[in-house]
Amino acid sequence: MADLDPEHYAYRRNRSALDAVRHVHKLINTGHVEIVDTDLTAYFDTLPHCELLKSVARRVVDGAMLRLIKMWLTAPVEEKDERGKKHRNTRNRDEDRGSPQGFPISPLLSNLYMRRFVLGWKELGHERRLGASIVNYADDLVICCRSRGEETLVAMRVMMTKLKLTVNETKTRIAKLPEERFDFPGYSFGVATLRKPGGPI
Repeated sequence: MADLDPEHYAYRRNRSALDAVRHVHKLINTGHVEIVDTDLTAYFDTLPHCELLKSVARRVVDGAMLRLIKMWLTAPVEEKDERGKKHRNTRNRDEDRGSPQGFPISPLLSNLYMRRFVLGWKELGHERRLGASIVNYADDLVICCRSRGEETLVAMRVMMTKLKLTVNETKTRIAKLPEERFDFPGYSFGVATLRKPGGPI
């Protein structure tokens, strides 16, 4: 999508997880040593339909296509239980949230909704005021700060609540380098090292 911000790395042409990792590494090397390591609870399963469809409608004017996307979002999902018995899950329709697993444009919709957070972060002045830069890969999110990590964490929580997303408080934390380590996405950052399981990049 042409209007996605540079902070987004997942599901985009000529961008990868490794590119996101390199961006974080560059920020660390320029003094961003307090990292708000953010975990969102079941991000894909909790995307609010009403707000998400508003984001889609700003880009898609075809009413039939908008109705089709809404139908996809609310379609029952056929699942098998531990005994192999099939049943229909209507949670997305009943709760008016979530993008079904395997939904062809779920990755695009996830980027589109996360864009609200990234754009809002800049428009509210948090990036400039706190010296805090976002790097996002799908539902993986870090905010790299020079300092003021606690203030950044509070601002992030407030915004996520307004976006009707849930911060996993048990996994969300501030990692202060070089004493502490954090992972993003699948790479471990620590004292003078950047490693992927099995070896260095």
